[in-house]
Amino acid sequence: MRLFVRLSLLGLVALVAVGFLLSSNQSSPQPLVKVSVQAGQCQASGISVVVDFGISKSNQTTEKCVKNYQGNSWNLLETAGFEVLGTEKYPTAFVCRINQVPDSQTERCISTPGTANGSWAYFIADPETNSWVYSSYGAANHVAVCGSAEGWRFLASDEDLKTQPSVKPMTTSCEK
Repeated sequence: MRLFVRLSLLGLVALVAVGFLLSSNQSSPQPLVKVSVQAGQCQASGISVVVDFGISKSNQTTEKCVKNYQGNSWNLLETAGFEVLGTEKYPTAFVCRINQVPDSQTERCISTPGTANGSWAYFIADPETNSWVYSSYGAANHVAVCGSAEGWRFLASDEDLKTQPSVKPMTTSCEK
């Protein structure tokens, strides 16, 4: 008798699970919105991304507009077309290298990057003042928001940690 009750309960649980799966698959599909990336900061909606390579002569400050993006700021940087490398010990906790700056001979990216060889600083724009504010969040822990601007600046070893990107951020409105 106990075996029959157990099997009946298991069957009932299985039926409920199948019903749930079937009903969730029949809900109206969400429209797929394609993420797009354009040169320059956003003039209308989107997220502006600025990467300032500082004293690095091989790269110029790059500005991108990423539209229809949802996710964290680390992935935003990659979506904008930048090659991003963390460290071996902390793969997404610290940005060690963007587009090969600093190069692998200068910084091996094993553990937390120090300032002796230069390092990346991360900024988020204050929409009220359109000025850069040093981020207290890591890029992997920050959710990028439409209308905002995010900036990165490679700092030489003798630069202040809060030396801002060289271009002014542009924030926009993303009201629907």
